[in-house]
Amino acid sequence: MIRKSAKTKGSAKKAPAPDAAAPLPAVASSVTSTASSPNARSSIVRHRLLDRLGADPRPRLIVVQGPAGYGKTSLLRQHCERRAALGERIGWVRMDAQSGDAAHFLRLLCDAVEGLDTGARKRGATPSQERPATLQDLLRSLVRVREPVVLVVDNFETAASAHFEAVFAQVVRGLPMSVQLCVGTRVLPTARLARLQIRDGTVVVANEELCFRPSETIEFFREFSSLRPEEVAEIHERTDGWPAALQAFRLCLRRGARFRAEAYAGKGVTRELIDFLAAEMFDNLAPALGTLLLELAIPEKLSPALVEHITGEPRGAERLAEIERAGLFLAQVDLEGNWLRFHNLFRQFLLVRAAALFPAEDLRRRHRRIAEWYADNGLREEAIQHWLEAGETDRAANLLAGIVDALVAQERLGLIETYAEKLPATALLGHDNLVHAAIIAYGFRRAFDKADRLLQLHRERLEKSGAGRAQIGLHNFSRLFVLAAQDRIEELGAVGAETAQQLDDRSGFPYAVTFNSRAMLCIGRGECEEARSLAMQARPLHDRDHNLFGQAYQDAIYSMSLSVQGRIDDAVRGLTTALKRTEERAFGSVSAGSVAAAYLASHLYEQNRLVEAETLIGDYGQLVEQQAIVDAVATMNITRARIAHLAGRRGEAEEALERTLYLGYRHSLERLVIYAHAELARQATLDGQLDQAERWLRELPAAFRDEPREGLMFHAGEAEACTVTYARWLIRCDRQAEARVLLGGEIRRAVAARRRRREMKLRLLNAMAFRSADKANLAGRALLEALEIGAAGGFVRSFLDEGAPALALMKQVRAPRGVQPDAVLAYLEKLLVAAGEGGEADAKTGDAGGAGTADRLIESLTERERNLLRFVSAGLSNRDLAERLSVSTNTVKWHLRNIFEKLRIKNRVQAIALARRFGLIE
Repeated sequence: MIRKSAKTKGSAKKAPAPDAAAPLPAVASSVTSTASSPNARSSIVRHRLLDRLGADPRPRLIVVQGPAGYGKTSLLRQHCERRAALGERIGWVRMDAQSGDAAHFLRLLCDAVEGLDTGARKRGATPSQERPATLQDLLRSLVRVREPVVLVVDNFETAASAHFEAVFAQVVRGLPMSVQLCVGTRVLPTARLARLQIRDGTVVVANEELCFRPSETIEFFREFSSLRPEEVAEIHERTDGWPAALQAFRLCLRRGARFRAEAYAGKGVTRELIDFLAAEMFDNLAPALGTLLLELAIPEKLSPALVEHITGEPRGAERLAEIERAGLFLAQVDLEGNWLRFHNLFRQFLLVRAAALFPAEDLRRRHRRIAEWYADNGLREEAIQHWLEAGETDRAANLLAGIVDALVAQERLGLIETYAEKLPATALLGHDNLVHAAIIAYGFRRAFDKADRLLQLHRERLEKSGAGRAQIGLHNFSRLFVLAAQDRIEELGAVGAETAQQLDDRSGFPYAVTFNSRAMLCIGRGECEEARSLAMQARPLHDRDHNLFGQAYQDAIYSMSLSVQGRIDDAVRGLTTALKRTEERAFGSVSAGSVAAAYLASHLYEQNRLVEAETLIGDYGQLVEQQAIVDAVATMNITRARIAHLAGRRGEAEEALERTLYLGYRHSLERLVIYAHAELARQATLDGQLDQAERWLRELPAAFRDEPREGLMFHAGEAEACTVTYARWLIRCDRQAEARVLLGGEIRRAVAARRRRREMKLRLLNAMAFRSADKANLAGRALLEALEIGAAGGFVRSFLDEGAPALALMKQVRAPRGVQPDAVLAYLEKLLVAAGEGGEADAKTGDAGGAGTADRLIESLTERERNLLRFVSAGLSNRDLAERLSVSTNTVKWHLRNIFEKLRIKNRVQAIALARRFGLIE
């Protein structure tokens, strides 16, 4: 029943803003909660389906999936009615296009759940829409509800977006066991459903099951006693049991119009069938009621107060109740009946009729009236949408200018882009903050041509008006976003430095972005301390403005500086904290954490924490692709491909890299193309497909292959694409001499630039090249140098991913019998355990008494033997030793045999490890 109370206007104020991307004017989704049963309006109780939904044990997730008009909402209402009768509490959220904005989605869920907290109601607390909600707000609200909860998210598919799916997955994983989640949707792909990760039972009701069975159709038409059974059977056959089509038939019959032969043209459910039935029903309505329906179809959703404003009459609740009683496809959006909406198919029919019957200016006038009502009730985003539909672009721009800064802070870039597309350039240029917001949205959503055009127009306007230093600085601030998205890093750093001179800390977030920009260039140059210093200067400014987007990039840059220096453990700790803070504070705008998640996933993969890495990729992968810088996109997709490759899912790995290639070619982002080609070559090389790898390598520019030069390096390619991929291929092709020449020069450059992560990978490949050339002592020394870096940073996959050659080399260097390993050799043992080789050393060599015995073994060497051991560890051959000691090579061999016997070792590689362990060499 429609409520007529004065609450109507207040209820309207709770509605969130619409998504301007919707093709028609939209009123936001509404939310409510109740402890009592919802008023299920279907005249047919779906007992067989309700029994499935009420299975014991209670399912954690229910998905009701089917096209429009298949009775998804009716079934969920009946299910809620049953659960409420058992004492469970019901929260209901109906989505629409704007609800894909994660901030609004969390706010809707929070309001639904907060309404269930009886303790809060006793304290006089009420749901608040004055501020956005966080994920943690929602989970805390759920914990406070003592009874089991059924939480319904209806019309799921209309809110589908990368932002929405990411936050939705996080909501699902955090739900307490007492909460049952019900999803009503037209489309829910299997992959997305699998990511919800509810392990305690899922029930899926698909469209075939939602169709009425013949017995249900007979029951549905029982009121028409004149219908013969064969006529009902024919209706059922022609509609395939589609509930909406059956309802259309029933409405026609109620109005005395018998179904006609034309209604049965074609087989099954067709658009023509529904159009015919809607027209048959509509044409038989009283003219006044028909006109009312056409007016009320303009907003997507209706409340009594809005109806009164549209009609100019005080009987809004009565008019809605009249339409509802007539069965004219009007259904509640919430459980309390404050908001209602027409069925989508029927509304589309009404809008087409309205466009045909009302003059264009008349339609614009109606939109203006609706926009005024929204504006008067504080619903600015809804008002903007209707001002745009009314052609009042200046009024829409004025209203948008008042909220656009908040939209940027909440990362609602898709909505900003949609508004910018609908506003003429003159309206945008009338408000500097609208221009800045549109440029940022265009840039990070990779509409580079639009961003560049708007930048040019704005610059010309500033020059003509004689703009001051600060205005030029803010113009350049928005330009920084475009340069970052275009991967023009050197220009980004230069413009960042210029902009820093035009702004100051009073500018807050814009000034902080100049630090981020310069820090990014420093990372590319390997100037890690300078990058961290700039990032630390940006942090308090981001904190002060509560800008999670800028803060997330600052955290990502800081972590990159640690990674460059081989401090993966430190980077993981920092990014974990940063992501947790973002998810705690993010008002649904979880893409703020996507760039941090990209690097964290990469580091977790490096630490061999594959499940955690894959979970992050599932949550944030789409967000990263949608609006992150090139390096973060490449890092995320390469990590995804490596996990899939490691698991033997070759098709999935290729798909991730092909997606990277597509983005690179589509947006002219060269580094994405380079990184994807390099990773394809890497995986082919590791699989032994050397001819295929060579083909991919030929796609790489010489600077990324065999002719290295000084240039910028970033996380995605630093330890792989930049010559490393080519060096590995040379080694596998038995071209070790070429590989060593290439690696030697690159190692020197990495050491000079203090790029420890890159140095580690280069030294590891150098060790493998020495081993392939039968230079065991040099191979062992090079490996130990790589292990030193790896042990300090916590690297795992960089070693294990090289496969059998690296594993064999590591086994040769493991601690000799009787030697207590130092930190590096202990780390080596951990790597071998991770590779499935744990315990082999003990099994083969035994334990000769630990560190004390090892000390006695070293003490048993003469001073001459110790010096000889030092020379061996330096890589001198037997001939070199003979010349240095002025003895024959046979004498050298005799001394070495004595040393090996005393130390209980077998070869030079173990001698190097032992000498290093006891400080005989550095």
